Amino acid sequence: MEETKIQSDTIQEDNGKWVSHYSSDHQILLVGEGDFSFSLSLARSFGSAFNIVASSLNSYDDVTKMYKHAKSNLDDLRKLGACLLHGVDATKMKHHSDLKMRRFDRVVFNFPHAGFHRREDNKLMIK
Repeated sequence: MEETKIQSDTIQEDNGKWVSHYSSDHQILLVGEGDFSFSLSLARSFGSAFNIVASSLNSYDDVTKMYKHAKSNLDDLRKLGACLLHGVDATKMKHHSDLKMRRFDRVVFNFPHAGFHRREDNKLMIK
């Protein structure tokens, strides 16, 4: 999987850096991350990840086995201050001990993996 790039310009304002719909002042929850490249791209644009909670359904071991760049992405996110959670089911996250008492300004659930073993860009697979 190729590294995700956030394609809009970063704008510095008095109330933080803005990247598209996201501000470094927002508390941001990323759900269902694959190789964590989107989270890392956002964190790099902000210059830190202290406002980012990035989660995946899979365990750390599974994520690092499934995605070639996941380990380095996770290491970089950790260095930038992100909170990283694994084994988080998006349908049950309101009960998750690290999430149930937190509030977020943005919740991002990018186009999820459909679970197919063939190419997923086929319109029939997407349907």
